[in-house]
Amino acid sequence: MTSRILTVTLNPAIDVTYRVDTLRPGETVRVPDVRSRAGGKGVNVAAVVRELGGESLVLALTTTRTPDEFRDGLDGLGLAHRLVPALPAVRRTVAVVTRTDGTTMLQENGFPAGETAETGILGALRAELATGAGAVVISGSVPEGLGADVPAKLVRLCVRHGVPVIADVSGAALREAAGSGAVLMPNEDELAELAGPDACRDLVAAGAPAVVATFGAEGAIAVTAEGAWRARPAEVVTGNSAGAGDAGAAALAMHLTGVSEVDWPAALADVVATSAAAVLRPVAGEIDAAARNRWIDAVKVERTR
Repeated sequence: MTSRILTVTLNPAIDVTYRVDTLRPGETVRVPDVRSRAGGKGVNVAAVVRELGGESLVLALTTTRTPDEFRDGLDGLGLAHRLVPALPAVRRTVAVVTRTDGTTMLQENGFPAGETAETGILGALRAELATGAGAVVISGSVPEGLGADVPAKLVRLCVRHGVPVIADVSGAALREAAGSGAVLMPNEDELAELAGPDACRDLVAAGAPAVVATFGAEGAIAVTAEGAWRARPAEVVTGNSAGAGDAGAAALAMHLTGVSEVDWPAALADVVATSAAAVLRPVAGEIDAAARNRWIDAVKVERTR
């Protein structure tokens, strides 16, 4: 079986990062450092998989118009992709990063998907699964025009092909995906929507192979039918937190690929170390590889059940 990791992005973006000295609402702020790239959570995952030495493919919706800045951006990043034109345009997100205030995110909701979007993305995933995949990561929001159950449908397609899948989604899409067979990867806020930390055990009991919940600077937890673990970062880091969760998802996907049994303490340590290493980089979809390698063995993992 191939070790290639497929990532699915239903609501792609052009990610713009502004680095400024201070953010002063109501005033003019000069921006000395601007970065722009093709983005969306699945794109970030695919880029980090490549940095970790893996092979990735971006499956995503894109605009029906030309020129297509998103497609061109993926080409510029050198990321392999299979795109489904189904959006009138691709949204933009803006991350404003300061040393003192951290990251402020400005996220457009995105444009409504056309009526061919669901069949198009399901067909694209089916075709790629037929050629081989080690794992699939379904990430991010669902645009208007698609049902909240579309990520769950994509998950079930992966399960039928015997491919492990991570669902890093939120809101109604997370609730729909809860019983679909995916490893769920909510953050603290998304977990709270599902009734807090105790929800992890309920989700596993309902059929999730595992729940990996991330808590930013506090680390992450993993809950499976066999046990539960908590990992805390080796150091507290500051910087650009946009994309940290996506980096963690990339690390987890690498641990799900080509194994009959996951080493959850090792996987969780990697999730925490790789997420922290992403915070050190100026844009989402990148990691500080030296920091990650330094931190993996230093992350504290304890069994909680």
